[in-house]
Amino acid sequence: MSHGDLLTQKARYRSRCTGLGHQASLHHLQALQAPHPVPAASQDQARLETAVFERLGGTSDYCAHPAGVARIHPGADRLVVEVDPKHGPERSLPKRCLRAMLPFQYTGPDEGERNEPGGIPGARLLGIDATGLHLGLLGTDARVTLTGPDTKEWRTMVADHRAACPDSDLLPLWDAPVLAPVETAHLATDNTWWKEEAEHAWIGSGLLRRIALFHTVTKPYSLNYWPQGLGWKFELRYQHGVPLNHDALLTHLSHSVWGLPLEVTREYCACKPCDCDNGRERICWYTLGKRDAAISFRFRRDSADSEAEYEYGRLVAAGAEPDWLAQALPAHHGSRVA
Repeated sequence: MSHGDLLTQKARYRSRCTGLGHQASLHHLQALQAPHPVPAASQDQARLETAVFERLGGTSDYCAHPAGVARIHPGADRLVVEVDPKHGPERSLPKRCLRAMLPFQYTGPDEGERNEPGGIPGARLLGIDATGLHLGLLGTDARVTLTGPDTKEWRTMVADHRAACPDSDLLPLWDAPVLAPVETAHLATDNTWWKEEAEHAWIGSGLLRRIALFHTVTKPYSLNYWPQGLGWKFELRYQHGVPLNHDALLTHLSHSVWGLPLEVTREYCACKPCDCDNGRERICWYTLGKRDAAISFRFRRDSADSEAEYEYGRLVAAGAEPDWLAQALPAHHGSRVA
């Protein structure tokens, strides 16, 4: 294989994983002479990225992209996450991200909640500028930048969130120069578990750095994910007649050179070349990895008589692009534009 062919393949892989254009990916790899199209994060960086991934919040409603992330800019020691503007038709996804990520302490009367810090323990707001809102992890060089809103919008959201905290008996911790006692106590409750979680943070980080695959190589109209043990569980829903393309997704995630070092196991596949089951719902299960550190996938194709009008409406209102809607929900999109 020539150097040019390899560079093109690396750029294609980077583009599909990150959502960045092919030419932009090609220029990036050429300029940096980067050996890996999607570099792995250090352990501290992976810890922060995994925490951000868990709390993004774009999977609990419909956003312009299946995970609420339009594009990812991965670097060896940095990550930029372009979040969608809306979470459902009206709510702000960036605002939801702030509330889920910025750490705080509950100071109200419920004693059970006082020992559990909110947000990402140890995360700190490093600043807001023209490039976005910058998060760090105390005692490390880990950095994640959220982009989407402009500088003024970010600052307004943070100020509003800070002003609202007292009404909910919350004490902001995102400016504290050291770990607050509640954070220290929380992280000390099960030191063995936190150590294991840190050692497996590369899985969540690797998924976040490849999150665009869920809208570039496969077209689910709905995506949900959540942590499961030291791994993750995903559920993807497809309209009847839309190819599941799970082989393409899993091949990219587990690429022998550039993917996550996890083997794919097919638990069950209901895909058939014909529609000979009267249009029944079909579900395929796959797993990457083993036991507690596994990534489980459930690919669900709706039955022929299933309606997704509600989901289509929320996607449109959230700003989903027509070209993507035409691929993910062709039956509804065709009827809307006709």
